[in-house]
Amino acid sequence: MEKNGKKLGEYLYEHLENNEYLRKLMEILSLQYAFWLFNGDWKLTNKKKYDLLKFADLLSKSISSQENNHQKNIALRIVAILSKMYPNDPRVGLITNEVLTRFNNFLPRKKQGYSVIPTIDYLWNDVLKEYQKDKRQIPGQKNQSFIGKQDVIFKSLASQLNSFSAPTSMGKTFLIEKYIEFKVMTDSVENFAITVPSKALITEVKSRLIDDLGTKLSENHYRVISHPEEFQSDYEGNFIFVMTPERLSALIFQKPEVRLAYLFIDESQKATEMSSRSIFYYEIFDQIKEWNNLPKITLASPLVPNPGVFKQLVEANKKDEGLQITESPVTQVKIIFDRYDKEILIYDDLNKKATTIDKFTGTPSVSEIVLGMLKIQKGSKCNLIYYGSKKNAISDAVVVGRQLPELNDAKLNELADYISRKIHPKYILVDLIRKGIAFHTGELPINVRIRIEEACREGLLKLVFCTSTLLEGVNLPADNIFVTTLHNGKGKLSRLDFLNLIGRVGRLGHSMIGNVFLITGESEKSHSNREAYLSMLAGKLNKAKLSVTVIKPKQAAAIKKSLEKGDVRLDNIEKDKNYDLIRKLSLLYVKELRNDHHGVVRTHLAKHITYKEERKILQSLQERYVDELEDDINFSSDQSESLRNKISQENIKGYPNIHDGEKLRWPEAKAFLLKLSEIFNWAIYESDFVKSKQDKETQDKVIEDDAKIALLWMSGYSLQRICDFAIQIRDPERGDTRFLNRVRQYHENTPNIDWETITINLVMKRLQNLQFVLGKYFLKVTQELTKSGMPPQNDWYRFMEYGTDSDLRIWLQQNGYSRESSEYIEDNKDEFIIQTDNNYFVSKNILKANDLDAVSETKEIEINVPEIFI
Repeated sequence: MEKNGKKLGEYLYEHLENNEYLRKLMEILSLQYAFWLFNGDWKLTNKKKYDLLKFADLLSKSISSQENNHQKNIALRIVAILSKMYPNDPRVGLITNEVLTRFNNFLPRKKQGYSVIPTIDYLWNDVLKEYQKDKRQIPGQKNQSFIGKQDVIFKSLASQLNSFSAPTSMGKTFLIEKYIEFKVMTDSVENFAITVPSKALITEVKSRLIDDLGTKLSENHYRVISHPEEFQSDYEGNFIFVMTPERLSALIFQKPEVRLAYLFIDESQKATEMSSRSIFYYEIFDQIKEWNNLPKITLASPLVPNPGVFKQLVEANKKDEGLQITESPVTQVKIIFDRYDKEILIYDDLNKKATTIDKFTGTPSVSEIVLGMLKIQKGSKCNLIYYGSKKNAISDAVVVGRQLPELNDAKLNELADYISRKIHPKYILVDLIRKGIAFHTGELPINVRIRIEEACREGLLKLVFCTSTLLEGVNLPADNIFVTTLHNGKGKLSRLDFLNLIGRVGRLGHSMIGNVFLITGESEKSHSNREAYLSMLAGKLNKAKLSVTVIKPKQAAAIKKSLEKGDVRLDNIEKDKNYDLIRKLSLLYVKELRNDHHGVVRTHLAKHITYKEERKILQSLQERYVDELEDDINFSSDQSESLRNKISQENIKGYPNIHDGEKLRWPEAKAFLLKLSEIFNWAIYESDFVKSKQDKETQDKVIEDDAKIALLWMSGYSLQRICDFAIQIRDPERGDTRFLNRVRQYHENTPNIDWETITINLVMKRLQNLQFVLGKYFLKVTQELTKSGMPPQNDWYRFMEYGTDSDLRIWLQQNGYSRESSEYIEDNKDEFIIQTDNNYFVSKNILKANDLDAVSETKEIEINVPEIFI
């Protein structure tokens, strides 16, 4: 039977979620769950409970083409909440199983407090479920089945060009990893690449691939690598590259023989961010367009309503919307702590409104709210607290820590001792860990961050105070997240980032439901007030736009005017707040003109610059730089020309020596950095790095500080020893308190954080900046010296990249060991290293070493690079 061209079932399901009684029931359910959550008096009549279950059963079977996913999400929300409130109710359990089955979720059901009477109907349904479970088994994976629309995503990975978005909890990275594993295990002879947004995720993804593939790696002649220098063209096998976009772009640029069969861009929404990092996504695709055969490309993002926009990175005029998955296998409950109106409210997703559940007197601090909820949520495994700044995250972690005792837990004490060794004994994180508290910020060394994440997964850490590192795909099985602000640093969270953030709770395999506590500011006009949160919750996601759209007609005209004059510096837009991004886009534009590529930047600028004007621009630049236009978008042609001139004039013959016996030669290092600053015009192109807006004395001191820290790092000093050095220099009584902090005096407005911790954070932050900024300039110097026939013997690029001037330690890191483990092995090289004919080998005795990191890393490297062991 059909009505208006629709089947009766579709007609009946259409807009079912607008049913007045359902909406009333959902409002009641949200309210009663909040009372239950806060250990208050709550009551749901049997009729309302059973009617909710009927609606859940009905909604989970929705066949409405328009509302299918939304209605199924409502069904999941109902059973997820009721399962918490009625863990032993047989009917709730049965309907929950039915709903989860409709989501194709066959994960083990925990704590079922009911028994099933094995009727014929039940047995038949059970047979069908087992059939579906077997049918949905992930290829090559025993006892692992697709959940929800995961099979749709998995199949799409075989497409020539594929872009999809899905909820945070859908396991996008997991599916990509499983697809690569499937191809490797089926005797594929191809190279794969997966980009991730941070170095920490490189380690996580690389380790999982190695662990899951195991001996299949060597049997099928594969190697997983994460750095361009690990690539060996004479290796008779294939590679799985796990890299940041910067590293993958550098690999393709430095190793032109590299080819890929599959390229997976994870977290592709990073190409929309208004920072120069987004350019590397554009650059990758401009590079591979030179290849005769393009790889199969997948671009994955969370929640983006128009994922097809990322296909424009590959095909500039592509217009389709891509694959958007909105069905979520988990749900979240949102509760607002309004500190201005002194109310606690529960947010109803279906009715899009907040209802007051309690009032309070006074204005509690964030730490008081967190501690209060920790007492109520005694069984919670892990709680995340998000802050817009590192300073506030650490400060509140200390405040909370003062009110909690040490737990005398052996595993926590071992982790605290580990952090004491890897960072510094005086770092405040060491004491917090012993109390089951941690903070998770971008400055922390990768190995420390990973250990914190592991402790959180084990339930050892009850509170983890976080910054925007949570937006980079960190997967922590938290029960609750507290959001203390809608800011991220100096900027604001986008709605996409906000939803991605709160999606950190309620994770597949951990819990169907997570609690989100939104804490407002104290004033009515706070940027994170009630209305701001409600706007985030109720609003619609804007369509994503690539960062190239930052170039408006005014900027396009300025770019054209500058380039026509041969000016790659773009003097006329130097004061634009997005100058660095626009300049990098213009450099890529020039490269596209030179190679006659119609990439995403050229396509965008074609709206404002004619083909005739393009020819004029290219001619002007080629005349100005005598056909030596720079190919590397990290640099502009004026910088490269200046460097070549200095080398030809023998103004630069190589790098200075790092040390003279036991003494570090920091005056020579400072002079060399000042020379590079002049050559590469850092005052314009790296103005924040060298603080070019400050007075000359301050700028000089910044370079001096950097020279000292850089030499310590390149000499192989441990982080702990470098921190000792900085703490000594910054002694408040007789030292230079402005060392590493020449502009802002954070200690003047940083309550609760001790001076040593402030200093250690400054060291870790500056080391990251030095590696990122100086590393690329050192690489350029090394490349140009090599081209001129003067390859440097003391290569500062390698020393900065690996944090050592030791050939042995560099070799160990290139094969997968961490900087710290390579130091330990070198210190014990008589026991662990065998050298023959200028080749190094690692003794398998290292598996008995008295260093947990060295042993665990060896187990992984032994699988990935077995030939280095004897």
